[in-house]
Amino acid sequence: MASPSTYRAVRAGAALLLVAAALRHAALAVGGDGDVARHWVFVPINAGLAALLVLRPRLAFWPAIALSIQQMASHGLALSRSFLGTVPLDWASLAVCLFFPTLVTILFIERQDDDAETSPDA
Repeated sequence: MASPSTYRAVRAGAALLLVAAALRHAALAVGGDGDVARHWVFVPINAGLAALLVLRPRLAFWPAIALSIQQMASHGLALSRSFLGTVPLDWASLAVCLFFPTLVTILFIERQDDDAETSPDA
């Protein structure tokens, strides 16, 4: 079982990465790069999940799962093209496909540890 401060630090780091992703999406949207509407949609989604990770981590679990599923569909498809050799390795998609399942796993473990601490049998 990790300490509460370890979970806070991991969540803060993940929140910073999500804020950076939100800023990147905003910059891409302003620059007219790619699907501008999609970039604008992900600005509040990434920022909102970042806020939940810091302010209400137990509430972040289900949105993180939903976003992870969506990201596996979009970035996962891009990454699979890289693995097929039809395009160069998509490093951003690789990072996204590693980040979200890891985040969900950490949030799950933290919930289990919290539940174990508050259990009457603990």
